[in-house]
Amino acid sequence: MNKKCLIKFEHDDYKDLMHYVVYDGDVVVLSREESEKVRYVKKHGFLFVSFDIDSEKFEKLNVKVITDKDYVKKVYDYMIETNNAYFKSGTDGLCAIKILKDQK
Repeated sequence: MNKKCLIKFEHDDYKDLMHYVVYDGDVVVLSREESEKVRYVKKHGFLFVSFDIDSEKFEKLNVKVITDKDYVKKVYDYMIETNNAYFKSGTDGLCAIKILKDQK
């Protein structure tokens, strides 16, 4: 069973929160394609992440941006179904950020 979840991230000197879900066994976040975090991920392939939003400690995790419209729509629908959606007006301009399982 999925529950509402927040993940804290940081890049450069910027910190913020994102809603995430475990979708098909992966931790996934939806984001605007034009956001700074998406640009950062596309350039570097990682974000500094904390699953404890009260902590100031971050772990460097490999992530990737997924722009496949079908995948983004499935994640969006899942977030709506599980009442964990930040975006509620459709998937236009959205992409998915997936935390990669293999963190070598």
